[in-house]
Amino acid sequence: MMTRRKSSKNGKSIPQDWVEGVSKLLNDTYKTTCKKTGRYFDVYGQIFPEELLLVVSYVSETDPNLAPITLFLSCEPEHLATKEKVKETQNSFIELAGLFFDEIFADADWDNFEPNWQEVTHKHQNYFYKLSRENIILTLKANELLGEDFEDEERSEDDLI
Repeated sequence: MMTRRKSSKNGKSIPQDWVEGVSKLLNDTYKTTCKKTGRYFDVYGQIFPEELLLVVSYVSETDPNLAPITLFLSCEPEHLATKEKVKETQNSFIELAGLFFDEIFADADWDNFEPNWQEVTHKHQNYFYKLSRENIILTLKANELLGEDFEDEERSEDDLI
């Protein structure tokens, strides 16, 4: 389960043109680093009544066994209340992804993974993130195989912020 909230089910995909735009922006912005490391950015997103979820995964172009760096970003429902707030949240997610990957790429020995949801404030708004080695492509395939009714029963409300 990729979402922060246990109740987040039956999400709708974020429009593909926006997701592709974010992916292109990140791949263009970090072109030199991507080329040097043989990696690229893959972006996924879901809209739920309980949250907006954006997943940015930095994956290997050639070696599927090479662990990616995956950033999950989430927000509270009030960030989805109006079209203007959704647009503001989307822009903040793009900025946050840039800030996180700037920090990651600035330190060759970076290894500060945070697989539990954490809160971050950006432009006086609270958002949530986690950084992991999760291969989001495999997670999506597994979720597809398991079906929509699959629920991670081990996850408790205590896991939420």
